[in-house]
Amino acid sequence: MNLTASRQLLIFRIINIAALIGLLGVLTGSLDLQILVGEQPCPLCLLQRSGMIGLAVGPIMNLLWGMRPAHYAVSILAALTGGAASTRQILLHIATPGDPGYGPAVAGFHLYTWAFITFAVGAAGCAVLLLFSSQFTLGDTGVLRRKGPMRIATLSVVVWTFVYLVIIAVTVLPECGLGMCPDDPASNGSIKTPVGVFGFLVFVLGSLALGYLLDRLLPSDEDELTLAPIP
Repeated sequence: MNLTASRQLLIFRIINIAALIGLLGVLTGSLDLQILVGEQPCPLCLLQRSGMIGLAVGPIMNLLWGMRPAHYAVSILAALTGGAASTRQILLHIATPGDPGYGPAVAGFHLYTWAFITFAVGAAGCAVLLLFSSQFTLGDTGVLRRKGPMRIATLSVVVWTFVYLVIIAVTVLPECGLGMCPDDPASNGSIKTPVGVFGFLVFVLGSLALGYLLDRLLPSDEDELTLAPIP
């Protein structure tokens, strides 16, 4: 079945947005344990979170500025870096007999194991997408200059990612200060789950609202064509 160029671009953009949402879901789980449960991240955990933010950079660049092999390469490099940190943490706990692992388990796996799975799937997914070279010959310039639902969705996810980055950076300061982070940070207080769930819903809806607002405010090629003088 032959697909038009616009339909192919739509498919690749949806794949990139879906990948971002899945990645943000994993980060949501880790932040949930930190904020709602009170489990503070260890230094290797912070490296893995940084790797996930880096993994998100490739799809964001693809969506904003067009599909490029280099964008996928950025995500693969981030996945390798984060995967190395998660592998290191897994091996540390495997090497010690009777070690229960760090932090609570989720669906039978600790977060660093889920992080390793995320990085492995992310790297493999980028490699598979690189096989579809047609996406790089479609003249894609991204959605940054095109108003519409796709730009709203993209900007909403970008806002979501940026806020998570800020949360990760801000929450590191009380734990680590300006020095080295403790290897085994103590758990601290948490907030009540209903409050956290409500806050998360407000956060998601706020991201969508900001995405819509940015879509209205940012210039687009259509606006320039409308404002162009008639010869």
